Amino acid sequence: MSRLKFIITCHTGFEEYSEIEANRLGIDLVERREGRIIVEGREESVYTLNKFGRTFHKVIILLKRDVARNLSEIYSKVRSLDFSFIKPDQKFAVRSERSGVHDFTSIDIAREAGRAVIDSYMADRGVRLGVDLDNPDVVITVDLIGSDLFIGVDTTGESLHIREYRRYNHPSAIKPSLASALIIMSEWRGEPLLDPFTGGATIPIEAALMARAKPVHENKDYLFRKLSFYSREEEETVTLKPPISPFPVDKIVAIEKKRKHFKGALKNVRTAEVSDLVNLILDDCLKYKPEEPFSFIVTNPPYGIRSGRKDKVQILYKLFLDKVPRLLKEGGRLVIITTEHKPMKEIIEDRGLKILKENLGRHGKLWVKAFLIEV
Repeated sequence: MSRLKFIITCHTGFEEYSEIEANRLGIDLVERREGRIIVEGREESVYTLNKFGRTFHKVIILLKRDVARNLSEIYSKVRSLDFSFIKPDQKFAVRSERSGVHDFTSIDIAREAGRAVIDSYMADRGVRLGVDLDNPDVVITVDLIGSDLFIGVDTTGESLHIREYRRYNHPSAIKPSLASALIIMSEWRGEPLLDPFTGGATIPIEAALMARAKPVHENKDYLFRKLSFYSREEEETVTLKPPISPFPVDKIVAIEKKRKHFKGALKNVRTAEVSDLVNLILDDCLKYKPEEPFSFIVTNPPYGIRSGRKDKVQILYKLFLDKVPRLLKEGGRLVIITTEHKPMKEIIEDRGLKILKENLGRHGKLWVKAFLIEV
């Protein structure tokens, strides 16, 4: 069985947790880059990565890695590849991302690369491939980062971070892929877990599904199914016999103060079919008194951006961190993420809490920092 290299796109600043997840899936790391990791695995790894990567966004088969300084070189590098995995009656599109200083745009790259794919296929197969920019059967990715050129084929389609259980979208919801990264950051493996600012319940749902070793999507139209090497039998084998095992959960508790969001969270929990694992409570976490302390807290508190009251949010952070020692057992861990990381760090240190780790990264267009804290 031949081995392939894959580009996995993920949250900038949180790549190491995608590395950990890939390792758990039996996939070898090759390199970490900003917003992506490069891994190596067998052909059937394409199914494993897409089905079980909770922190992943896209899984791209790396066809070629090279150096290019201009559009002519990009054309020649793409033109040299074998695109026989595209069926003659299929339509394709090129998607491009570019970073660095260049005298051309990502649109220019996509245009030249598309021309190269057509010319290569015509020379090899005597067929002119059709193009469909809106609903292509095959998506070729051509990314230029500085002078590093990455040419690949997208096996995912719509980003994996979009979850089917999200029936209610909280206005300040955390992306499920980032929620999973925070859970991995905490090193939680089934011990009592609390999310005191649960919103739409993304963090507890991701924890419950992670514990069950459930596929990320039950009904997704993956692009890998349209590639010539696709095997339904291999996909079903990976789905039924995943390389990860479920683990028992003591309890997962999620608290939401606002009734509207509580009802939405309840809808998401039911849709995800984790009501037996996630206990949703309508309450103010500052007033909540647990029967016994938790081992882990993983949470995404308000940032104060939508309300415009960042001063009020900092008061909330102080009150919450004052309460943390009563919510967590000795040696317990808290993972908390915010855009307001400078005042957050000061508040943490003022209370004598031990910061084990910090990750500065992107959540959409926002710069956020996650803190791993031990009580």
